[in-house]
Amino acid sequence: MTPRSRRTQPPRRKFRHASATRLIPGLLFAASVAACGGGGVPPQPAEAPVAAVATRTALGANLPPIADWSATPVYVDLVRQARRFGTPDAPWDEAATLGPDGWPVGDFGVFLMTGQSRVSGTSGTYKVAFRGRAVVGVVASNAVVANQVHDAARNRTTLDVVLADGADQLALKFTQTQGGINDLVVVRPGYEPDDPPLFTRAFLDHIARFGTLRFMDWLATNTDSGNGTWDARPTPERVRYASKAGVPWEHVIALANEAGKDLWINVPARADDGYVRELARLLKATLRPGLRIYVEYSNEVWNGQFPQFALNVALASADVRANPRSALAYDGTTDVQKLAFRRVAQRLKEIGDIFRAEYGEAAMMTTIRPVLSGQVVQPYVTEIGLAFVDAVYGPPARYFYAIAGAPYFNLGPLQTSEGLDTEQVLEAMERSIASLAAVNAFEKNRGLASWYGLRWIAYEGGADTFGAGSIAAKAAAGMDPRMEGLCLRYLQAWNEAGGDLFMWFTAGAGQWTSPYGTFELTTDLAVSDAPKIRCLDKALSAQPAVTRGRNAVPGSFAASSWLGNAPADAEAPVRHLHPGRYLDYLVHADRARAYALTLTAEVGAPGNSVDIAVNGTRAASDVALAVTGWGTALPQPPIPVNLDRGFNTLRLTTRAATTGYALHRLELR
Repeated sequence: MTPRSRRTQPPRRKFRHASATRLIPGLLFAASVAACGGGGVPPQPAEAPVAAVATRTALGANLPPIADWSATPVYVDLVRQARRFGTPDAPWDEAATLGPDGWPVGDFGVFLMTGQSRVSGTSGTYKVAFRGRAVVGVVASNAVVANQVHDAARNRTTLDVVLADGADQLALKFTQTQGGINDLVVVRPGYEPDDPPLFTRAFLDHIARFGTLRFMDWLATNTDSGNGTWDARPTPERVRYASKAGVPWEHVIALANEAGKDLWINVPARADDGYVRELARLLKATLRPGLRIYVEYSNEVWNGQFPQFALNVALASADVRANPRSALAYDGTTDVQKLAFRRVAQRLKEIGDIFRAEYGEAAMMTTIRPVLSGQVVQPYVTEIGLAFVDAVYGPPARYFYAIAGAPYFNLGPLQTSEGLDTEQVLEAMERSIASLAAVNAFEKNRGLASWYGLRWIAYEGGADTFGAGSIAAKAAAGMDPRMEGLCLRYLQAWNEAGGDLFMWFTAGAGQWTSPYGTFELTTDLAVSDAPKIRCLDKALSAQPAVTRGRNAVPGSFAASSWLGNAPADAEAPVRHLHPGRYLDYLVHADRARAYALTLTAEVGAPGNSVDIAVNGTRAASDVALAVTGWGTALPQPPIPVNLDRGFNTLRLTTRAATTGYALHRLELR
């Protein structure tokens, strides 16, 4: 078995308030589907009126994983990204015997990096130092050892390893150790071994453009690492970080402090309350004042390909079995999936409460920003959690800062097709961006956020080329100049839909030679004018984007333009509005103020009335509809409502119906 054949990468997704009476809503998604006749996501309008509200793109980035195969030079010391220590002549076997401190107790080898032939700055002189004595040699590497010296007084050995131009990997062996060595450092060219910095200059320069950094891969969130207690967490004293345990929190904080960036953390799925409490205390004590913390419970707990999905289902089921009065089953449901989605929201609420106790009330939703993440194409996943929290604990805006999804663009049905050329890949991505809002249910997600008074952000997003098929063409498309325009149109669609902070997946450089996709921004950090980098830099420096809303106010709109619906006949009246049925409208206001809502309807007889609510707050109750007679649609008396600047979710619920009514238009002036 060769060293290269052992190289693996983590799999990605397969494809994929004014005070007033607070309402306990049903499911926005379910209501919209019912209103659409139970069909799929309808197409969005090609054009929409522009409301005069501008927003500036807020961009952050997910960080690439720490691994020997990474094309992003994060750590100055290669040992931090190395594999587990192996035998001297086959370091990649990871079979060395280790002591309690994690260092080998005898002769050993270490596999430091691979896949580096196209990474700038890889060749040169590496400074090696360790405590103890050994004979050091290279294994399966185009390198030589020079200048080895042992300082007997300090029991410290130093040497140089000179890696040739174009070398792909580096592995070393340590023999005649007399019981092993420790405190090994292998420092990249250009840095001194006595007191090297943690992070490379190239990495810090690359991430400087982003305001927020998400550490999901650094924290090995998608592994079942068992890090449930604080004592079991990775610490800086641990030898290496390319493992299921992830990077120590101290290094997460060190990067945020050095770079001056807000951080987005993923609390391990198994973390108990004590773990969360100690984490909050560490952050409060050591994170630079003024930096904000986005707090997420694990990652994609709805996603069955990750172990946290099964863990969460098991924990939710166990809670209900052990406690018949469990809050998760407050309404008597036995639906395991619903219980599991509720638990995600419940656990995030509990995590936020622990941070609240440590940081204080004033820090919540300012410094500490809990984010409830769900599946963007199925908003009901998030809605189940929000409706649960609203019913059991109170308004979700007290506990959560935002809801989040991952609205990637991809190749659609051609995602894994063989034989595509670069042109076909770009054309497929263009089609994906054109249908982005519909496929990713933008209007429903934005409406859900507005209803609960939350922001709508993207925990991940970007160009998804994951999967086998046409790998070379996908890589070529990622560096094609036209990718810049695709990326800009993609971010424009996000801004127009009312999206807030967008966390690109992923920063850094990638090899782009495998089925794992071309998610990174470039193939080499030295290639800083790559199309995706140019796109993000332009988005960050551009004038504020104008946010679009098809139901712009002041103005009027068809009753059939309810949340997520785009019928062929936009002026068709809405009928069969039986008691209890509601329609949600996403409206976009140019400024916050009081508006007059006028309904135009056909009303056949007395006894029909409606309730009106905006953003979860009741605006009017049991409003009687004046009789117009069937076949005659007339404006009803105006109803006062208050709208926030930007997006609002307006809900119209049938309170009572006799012969019923047909709704034609809504007007807000």
